[in-house]
Amino acid sequence: MQTSATATSFLQLLWSRKESTIDDDLLRWIFKERARHDEALAASGKQSEVEHEILPIPKTEKVYEREHEKELLLSELLDKKMEQIQLSVIPIVGISGIGKTTLAQLVYEEEVVKKHFEVRAWVKVGGREIRLQHIAQEILKSATGISCPVDDLDDLDEMVRDTLKSQTCLFVFDAIHSMSEGSWLHMNQKWFDFVGLGSKVLITSRRHVAGKIMGRQPIELRGLSEHAGWSLCRDLAFDSSGVKNPLASPMAENIAALCQGIPLLLKLVGSLMRNERELRDMLCSTNLSDGKLMPFRPSIVVLLIIWALPQHLRQCFAYCAIFPHGYAFNREKIIKMWIADGLVKPSLGNNNTEDIGAAYFHQLLCRSFFMDVTCNEFGGIVEFQIPGLIHDIAMDVARVICKTKLGVVGTIDEDAGQLSLLLPAAGEYDTKHLGTLILAPTIYLGGILDSSLLEFENLKSLDLSCSGIRNLSDDIFALKQLKYLNLSYTLIEKLPDSITNLSRLQTLDLSWCHRLKVLPKGMRNLMCLQHLDILLCESLPALPSGIGLLTSLHSMPLFVLGKDDDCARLGELKWLDQLRGRLEIRNLENAREITEAKDAKLDRKNLYHLGLSWSRNSEKCFKILEYLRPNEQLKVLELTGYMGTKFPTWMPSISNLTKISINDCGCEELPSLGQLQFLVELQLKGMMNIKSIGPNFYGYDSDHVFPSLEQLGLYDMPRLWEWSLHMVSGRGSVFRSLQTLTIEGCPRLEELPSLPSLPNLIIWNSNSEIHYPSTGFPSLASLLVKEMEFSWFQLTFTSRLSSLKKLILFDLKDFEFFHNTWEFRALEHLECEKLKYIKSRQIPIALELVIEDCPRLLYLEFDQRRSLHGLRKLIINRCPAFHISRMLVEVELEYLFISECPGLERELEMNPSLISHVPCVILGNQKLVQATTNRKVPPRILTRLGSVFAYR
Repeated sequence: MQTSATATSFLQLLWSRKESTIDDDLLRWIFKERARHDEALAASGKQSEVEHEILPIPKTEKVYEREHEKELLLSELLDKKMEQIQLSVIPIVGISGIGKTTLAQLVYEEEVVKKHFEVRAWVKVGGREIRLQHIAQEILKSATGISCPVDDLDDLDEMVRDTLKSQTCLFVFDAIHSMSEGSWLHMNQKWFDFVGLGSKVLITSRRHVAGKIMGRQPIELRGLSEHAGWSLCRDLAFDSSGVKNPLASPMAENIAALCQGIPLLLKLVGSLMRNERELRDMLCSTNLSDGKLMPFRPSIVVLLIIWALPQHLRQCFAYCAIFPHGYAFNREKIIKMWIADGLVKPSLGNNNTEDIGAAYFHQLLCRSFFMDVTCNEFGGIVEFQIPGLIHDIAMDVARVICKTKLGVVGTIDEDAGQLSLLLPAAGEYDTKHLGTLILAPTIYLGGILDSSLLEFENLKSLDLSCSGIRNLSDDIFALKQLKYLNLSYTLIEKLPDSITNLSRLQTLDLSWCHRLKVLPKGMRNLMCLQHLDILLCESLPALPSGIGLLTSLHSMPLFVLGKDDDCARLGELKWLDQLRGRLEIRNLENAREITEAKDAKLDRKNLYHLGLSWSRNSEKCFKILEYLRPNEQLKVLELTGYMGTKFPTWMPSISNLTKISINDCGCEELPSLGQLQFLVELQLKGMMNIKSIGPNFYGYDSDHVFPSLEQLGLYDMPRLWEWSLHMVSGRGSVFRSLQTLTIEGCPRLEELPSLPSLPNLIIWNSNSEIHYPSTGFPSLASLLVKEMEFSWFQLTFTSRLSSLKKLILFDLKDFEFFHNTWEFRALEHLECEKLKYIKSRQIPIALELVIEDCPRLLYLEFDQRRSLHGLRKLIINRCPAFHISRMLVEVELEYLFISECPGLERELEMNPSLISHVPCVILGNQKLVQATTNRKVPPRILTRLGSVFAYR
């Protein structure tokens, strides 16, 4: 095979190839040629510039030539004719990289879609077969905003039902490779049967499997037109920066045309042209600019993309192929694993491999190899994914280089869902050359780790997270090359002392090891350790003495002080100059000397999140806290158990704070925080000695008080009686951005301040005689009242809530009836829970009515039928004495959900016509009927169901 180290001759050779397949020999030749090319660059002094050049992230907000598909999809999602159908499925199919996910995201983020659906959930599926637990967890996370650690499918089914019942939902299942009828049947029976009318499931898939199972013709995406494809490639490659545009070259047009309108390939090529200078020069040449378009062979585009990757990026990219398609990569974790496997090399003038690894990640991101990025609250990338087409390319590359360079052997297990690499049977792999070992959570370890770790003498990365192991073998010392060890989410209680012999270990991840009780005393011997993660190791009483000797530490999110001499001391932090990110210091009462806090030098550490906590009172606490002044770039501050009488003087000057949480502190006055321009969330909890929220809290140096604050919570403040804004009423805006105010456990608070723009209020177990502002709450859209005297609610809120859309009343004492004079003109959702008795003469008009846990509720009686003409959804749960009145069943309901109301069983057996007019009826966990408005319920259905009317 003819060889050359120039990009032009390389492309000439590809151009002349008749083969369209990518075989291992060809890939090896490509890697060899690129290596020669890199050597030539290095000899000319250009290599370092190429490797570490800061590249711009391509802008891809614009979507090309999908207007028709977008309008078609929107019309199906919002079709009023489909609102009488409980659930509709819309599949989008097409080859990998064609833009299925992009189209789905486009409509998912439309404002009209957000307003139309009460619950939206996006689930990235991936893999050969869907995992129901994963889908359920993602649905719950989207619906509630909280991650769900539960993995039992039965428990998840119940949680999903409770969350979705009666809600109009939009589910997006992205990248489904296959779907069994059993999985689809389970989702239908356990989840979808309980959603509200007009719900939709949007599926993206490479195959027509979705349409086959669900019996629906899919929306099939095809490639972009030549003009649109050319525009996408050109716009990505060059902006208005003034760089010479080589795309006037017919050769460049030919390369773009080879992509056959596949947007992902066009993005890759455009990014490649943008970032590779030598390739730009090649495209500007006339050697290949004859304008003749070669026959379509997309493999040439793929080979060009592979060739364009320098060796250091190619190896990191190939490493990602050992994880299954659809895997959610953690950015920090993958960079640490790159470093452990020697893929990140120090460069001239920069020995910080983490910074270099981050630069590698950035370069791959800029070249569009990494997508679907998830960021934290500060804009930093936390997770990312690799699109299917790019993952296929990575597999091609990894097939050639992983076995020889990385030492990774085994099979890729996509069904594992969580994890990437499963070892084959004994004897089929060479453990002595294995470099990375990652075990799935369900794999049995007896035949691998329990046999002998001595066989894995060259292992550099070992990931046992979520594996359920309880003990780690003493033979761990044999892994002399080990640099990355992940034991997070395991049941380990103690680490073997031999682990301290791993002199090359750089990362030790023990996060979420709830049973871990002690670390080896010889931890100080791990001199190369850069990351020690013991976050949420709640059973760990202290760190061992000598942690301060680990001067290479870059991250240690938890630092626990102990009372004994062999425990770590606060002053040891002074030697850890490279610490950055998050740091929580616990048991500060064990600090022996005040000077230790000063020696810790927190102001010199690049921290964005700092937690300081005491578990008991200490006479030295104020001076210690005063000396623990952090860097002014701090974003999050948490104080817990601080019993000083006043807060440190530095708190108002940390101007970049976005979140503050103060818990169980003994101060008598709140710190001055109103001038913090970027503060978004403030939580005050267990402030036992605070009696008044006064002028000091708002600050004195700003015309705008708490200008960015969105979330404010006052919890368990038993002595708080005064909160007023009078002293700042003339200083401009106050709480202008506040979205949610939560007041819980404030039994003496006498008056709420005037907050005319507040949209959400939660008040819970507080003073039953609290006064509301004279101006009311004209913008209040959501109100939750729990564990309060009903008389207070009745007198306070019934006449000044003209904008209220959602009202939830929970466990109100002495609640008996809704007053006739109440007016909630905008009310859409009314929920009453744990009410002892309701003598309802007029329930406020609402689209949805939810009544739960009312054991004495017999029936609902309405004076006027017209008062409920707008009611569409009715949910009655755990009301065992409840009976449906005839006045209620005459309302034009669209959805009726009744659970644990056994009295209804007798009524429905005697008179099934009571629900004959309702399109969707659910009793307990059984859906009785899904029909159009005029469809009658056959009596035999009720007879057949018998004893399953009540869900117990």
